[in-house]
Amino acid sequence: MKAPALLALAAGSVSAIEVSFINGLTPISELFETLFGGFVSNTGIEEIDELLTRGGIESMLFTIGLVLLALSMGGLLFTLGIVPRLLASIEFLLKKVSSVIIASALTAIGINILIGEQYLSILLTGESFQSQYQKVGLANKNLARVSEDAGTVVNPLVPWSVCGVFIASVLGVPTVAYLPFAFFCLLCPLLTILFGITGKTLTYTKMRKENNKEEIMQGEYRKTMV
Repeated sequence: MKAPALLALAAGSVSAIEVSFINGLTPISELFETLFGGFVSNTGIEEIDELLTRGGIESMLFTIGLVLLALSMGGLLFTLGIVPRLLASIEFLLKKVSSVIIASALTAIGINILIGEQYLSILLTGESFQSQYQKVGLANKNLARVSEDAGTVVNPLVPWSVCGVFIASVLGVPTVAYLPFAFFCLLCPLLTILFGITGKTLTYTKMRKENNKEEIMQGEYRKTMV
């Protein structure tokens, strides 16, 4: 139905609560306790109990707190004019398609390493470089791909990031231990930068395409005149 993700998740949670209440599986007095503290399985089988026993809101407070703090910091960086000022200082370098893509990819990676929040890496990169992509004639889908490949995908490789902390705690494996085997996370930013340099798989705006056609026609005209 292409419903927004937030509404879909909320509908799933509400449906689960309704089904549990209708079937009398959980008394109303214990329902909110389960939502906050999580479900505790007591089947007597250790493997099943370990699989089904999960924390509720309480277990996610640390991750949610990191997300809220990081997004708040991103808002302050824009409101105080820090990000626009930093971008203005390197704007003279962002004249080519390759330089814009490389700069945006490195920005997303840097935010992940310094702050450790994937949402902030996407938001800051998108807000900062959207106008630069328009200036060099690149469609917005290119910026979205760079933000994902160098922002979201890189986050699990950072030990102090939200994804890194979550994955390490769930799997019981340190981030540094699984990092060499995360080929998808390692290759995505490299391929994005490579495609930015070569110009392959990039999508240009209609104005850029028209300018390219005009330049080609002018070049052919000069050849015929010579």
